[in-house]
Amino acid sequence: MPNKYQRKACSSRGNWSEESLKAAMDAVKKGEMTIYAASITYQVPRKTLERRYKKNNDKKGPMGPSSIFGEKNEKKLANHIKTMQKNGFPLTIDDVRKIAYQFAKQLNLNHRFNRETEKAGYDWLQGFLRRNHDITLRKSEGVSLARSTAMNKLEVDAYFELLERILTVDDGVLKPSCIFNMDETGLQLNNRPGHVLAEKGSKAVSTVTSTEKGETITVIACCNAEGTFLPPACIMKGKNKKPEFEDGMPPGSKLFMSPKSAYITSDLFIEWLKTHFVPRKPAGRVLLLLDGHSTHCNSVEMLEYANDNDINLLSMPSHTSHYLQPLDRTVFKSLKTHFYEQCRLWLKQNPGRRITRLSFGRLLNKAWGKAASAENAIAGFKATGVHPFNPSAIPDYAFTQELTKQMSKSQNECTATVMVEEQEENTCNIASANLEPVPNTFEVRQDISLAIAEPNSSVERKVLNASPEMITRRPKKLFATASAAVIKKMSEQFPPRSDLPDQTPTRILKQISPVPQKIIEVRKRAKQVGMLLTSENHIKTRKFKEALKKNREQKNFEKDVKKERKIEIKPIKRAPRKRKSLRKLSESSDEDEELILCNSSDEEDGNRELDNCVGCGENYYETQLIEDWIQCVICQLWVHENCTEFDDKCSSCGQKKKNELRLKNLKGKNGQS
Repeated sequence: MPNKYQRKACSSRGNWSEESLKAAMDAVKKGEMTIYAASITYQVPRKTLERRYKKNNDKKGPMGPSSIFGEKNEKKLANHIKTMQKNGFPLTIDDVRKIAYQFAKQLNLNHRFNRETEKAGYDWLQGFLRRNHDITLRKSEGVSLARSTAMNKLEVDAYFELLERILTVDDGVLKPSCIFNMDETGLQLNNRPGHVLAEKGSKAVSTVTSTEKGETITVIACCNAEGTFLPPACIMKGKNKKPEFEDGMPPGSKLFMSPKSAYITSDLFIEWLKTHFVPRKPAGRVLLLLDGHSTHCNSVEMLEYANDNDINLLSMPSHTSHYLQPLDRTVFKSLKTHFYEQCRLWLKQNPGRRITRLSFGRLLNKAWGKAASAENAIAGFKATGVHPFNPSAIPDYAFTQELTKQMSKSQNECTATVMVEEQEENTCNIASANLEPVPNTFEVRQDISLAIAEPNSSVERKVLNASPEMITRRPKKLFATASAAVIKKMSEQFPPRSDLPDQTPTRILKQISPVPQKIIEVRKRAKQVGMLLTSENHIKTRKFKEALKKNREQKNFEKDVKKERKIEIKPIKRAPRKRKSLRKLSESSDEDEELILCNSSDEEDGNRELDNCVGCGENYYETQLIEDWIQCVICQLWVHENCTEFDDKCSSCGQKKKNELRLKNLKGKNGQS
């Protein structure tokens, strides 16, 4: 059962307050009252006041037995849980239960955890969460390794500096109606099961879905900081576009067909700019925010077209769109939620039917009307700090991984802090083990470094004359200004003890659940930073790279042509085949050889065909494959051993023979019947 005291209605236990306890203890310490008189005056039980006065404990905790680990060790466990969360590896309920069991086992505590499963109980977990109000159960969101390590504060600050320069025009700040954001997301033609009500104890709660995995359709969305949305544009996989696919779509929507996949390409993005965005953009120069995908950045034709039509294309740093892109922050999640809800309702109203392309337009129209609202668009631009311009809108916890890396780089400071904590823990363990309080980690103090500038005579006398208890209780304060010579003398006077406990709670937790200090980044290509894509320098760079690419392809093509011209087919020397025709020629007379040599070209071509493989058509004298040849016993032609499935026949003759035998067997059976 959990260690939580349930107060009865008529119970009088624990009716005193912490303030009255402190006042009673102060009165006893000053000698103004005895314990008995103070208990009556301040209405604190005499035994409680006496026990707490001896232990000098004036804090009122929960009634009932204390926790298994104690207050200090439980706080260390709570801090370990927070550290794992900050590093991007939060612990689950089972993880905490396993760690608690191992923690109690390593500390040699008398616990009642399950020794078969090696886990702490749910009752202990509930009590732990009640005692630590800053820890609660949350649903985590998946973040890729690239995103978790890409939020670099320097790059984000540089992006906002560039954005500020673009937003500032001659007349003032760019109007919100001229600040656009474009992005694409994928919708599947299927409903998704969610939380439902069901009978308690049900073995399985199933929801009917349209298919196992529906077809993916890309939706291109675009809106401005004023809250105005452009009609959505969709991409379907296929070549032939049917008018029925656009039935029921929001007014002004456009459908693109892509032969390979439903993902956006450079050609589709150019077509979207020409036919969808430019006809609807306001007069004058506008800003279009994009992610750093290659389809948005690499086409020179697209960049020049955007520059000619007064469109400034600004790309964001790589893997930062989940914080910097307005559509990602406030629109797409709402769109997907409403779309899949409409899919669920459609499937409920049309039992036995599947969701297809023909019903996509109507489903999108209903979901788009709810998600593409002015409030969502304005909130997205505000949350990303674009309009109103506010770089501090990006929260500090977005850069958690970067701060973790910086902390791991400053290893000396972290090591010093851990050493101080472990020294204090060693002191507590000494007291709990009833050992003589002698300092055992002077080498640790030398690492921390306590100092060591010039010797101070008063400090030296204070340290050398200090008792072992003083050294153990306040080592940090005592050695704060000590010199290296003093520390050396003290280490000789008080050598390290081998019988002291080496394991501390902090070390135990790190051994049970190691904290990842650094995430290894593996990048296949250079990282994209925020840049103005329509600038002259970027367009020149893209032109230069495309020219290099074409030149490289041309050179490779010329090399391949030269290689093909230089290749000479050299016949492989092998043992002569044992062919009947060759034997007859060798046994014939000279006159026969002369007659054969005088044959016409047609006969030579015919002989050449006889030397070809029946299966693949390769000539025997020009072959480069090292494998045996077989002569068919029926047609007397030659074939590669791997070009036929028969041992002594070619494929065609062997198949004919097999069919003949099958017909004979059928006729024999019919005759018997």
